[in-house]
Amino acid sequence: MFPTIKEMSKLSVADFRQLGCGFRDKRLYKTTQMILSNEVGLDKIIKMDNTEEIRNELLKLDGVGEKVADCIMLFALKRRDAFPIDVWVRRVMNTLYIHNEDETKVSKKDIQNEANKLFGDISGVAQQYLFYWARENF
Repeated sequence: MFPTIKEMSKLSVADFRQLGCGFRDKRLYKTTQMILSNEVGLDKIIKMDNTEEIRNELLKLDGVGEKVADCIMLFALKRRDAFPIDVWVRRVMNTLYIHNEDETKVSKKDIQNEANKLFGDISGVAQQYLFYWARENF
């Protein structure tokens, strides 16, 4: 069972390090404090309807970038319109749909727009299939 925020608030940076969190120890500590102080309200996030607003709220958490925010939305909040983008997803989206000669030049915004156009409200589900296909075929 995953610990509650109250249980996590009792841990120091050193405790997180001892648990094997490595360099994430400081970020976990700070994020715990941000949630505990309601600087970022998880209850508020859960009730939000707008994916972009949810993403922006999650991005306030220390160490959370766009991909992690999208993963949280897709897997924890069941927001099927969230489309996490990593190197594999960039590669497969470019190969199958965008066709830029240099895949590293394809922006996340372009990939997100293409995913929204192609898959709409189930972009996150499509992302999982695309990710699996890319890992098996590249």
